[in-house]
Amino acid sequence: MKAKYLIFMMMVGSIGAITSAQAGSIENMERERAVAVAQILDPAMSTQERWERTSFTKRRMADMERIALNDKSLQNSRKAVVLKAFKHYELSFLVHAATESQRPLAVHWLETIGLTTSNLMNARVSR
Repeated sequence: MKAKYLIFMMMVGSIGAITSAQAGSIENMERERAVAVAQILDPAMSTQERWERTSFTKRRMADMERIALNDKSLQNSRKAVVLKAFKHYELSFLVHAATESQRPLAVHWLETIGLTTSNLMNARVSR
């Protein structure tokens, strides 16, 4: 009985190992974008540390964005994630959009979501 149980468990384990999740180019790009936004908003980071990490992340994001833009499987895709990514180009393809608008990544992202420098300077700190 134990032998059958062990064989059964090995088969179930091997099936789990065979089927793996595969993220597409849009999903990978979105994951990297989330990392960049988290770095922009992290209050615990020093300016120097934020600059270094954002520079590295920006290069990775540019690569991910190029991969997504050149991905032939996305051309005829009707997935909601793909449609939304191209509909909101300014937020999805953050590095390319920031470069096109000739603004830093953080400034571009904040202004695209509606937070300008004047809004932030006029904001009141409260609890």
